[in-house]
Amino acid sequence: MNQFEVLLTAVEDGRAVQMVTLIAGPAAHAAELGQMLMLFSSSQVEGSIINAEFTGQVLLELSKLKWSKPSILLLNYQQSEYQLFWNVVGNEKKQAIVFGGGHISQPLVKILGILDYEVTVVDDRLEFANQERFPEVQQVVCNSFASILQDLEPDDKTAIIIVTRGHQYDLDCLRSIIATKAGYIGMIGSRRKVEATLQILQKEGVSQHLLDRVRAPIGLDLGGQSPGEIAVSIAAEVVAAFNGGHYLPLSRLAKGVHDG
Repeated sequence: MNQFEVLLTAVEDGRAVQMVTLIAGPAAHAAELGQMLMLFSSSQVEGSIINAEFTGQVLLELSKLKWSKPSILLLNYQQSEYQLFWNVVGNEKKQAIVFGGGHISQPLVKILGILDYEVTVVDDRLEFANQERFPEVQQVVCNSFASILQDLEPDDKTAIIIVTRGHQYDLDCLRSIIATKAGYIGMIGSRRKVEATLQILQKEGVSQHLLDRVRAPIGLDLGGQSPGEIAVSIAAEVVAAFNGGHYLPLSRLAKGVHDG
């Protein structure tokens, strides 16, 4: 199967693919112009540009960046400058995994569904983890948090939302997913409980870099207290995190993003 057949299969399966194409470089590598790499969210890489060393340099550069729009990358290699076109094709579905099936989760998954997320709800109690309680979601899992966490492979399009019924369950979930590639990790709790949880993980050897990824207490400060209002604040933070939002009212920005 050639690269374009691999690309077509991925797009038909609803997966997003990063494409990096060599478009300019020194005359000595004119024959390699048009060579392409394809990167999948599963860390699969297809193709090569120039040679293994150059390909490795490209992958290293991409690991430092987050794609937001088609762009030209400049890469210096062996005292020469190369230009690469970086784009993403396909429309990979955004994922949300909600740990805890309580009173906040019900309105939250409805909002996430409106935002076009594929939602999985996990709880270890059958009365809280069933399709009747969450008819909108793609999957409801009734199992221990520890068991389901072993099977998860979140990617950078995944939002992990921890809203379990107790501090210990929140800690168990966070401990298991904090080092994953999830694009958003949020945990409910008071500031005191959040600080205590993070201190436990720090003592266990979790790096400050990973701890800083955690958005806790979860959500934006909208002033609301009801389950629905808290759900809105969580969903708003997820949207802002994935889209590079300013977390400010549009009226405070020089030009609103919805301006015509």
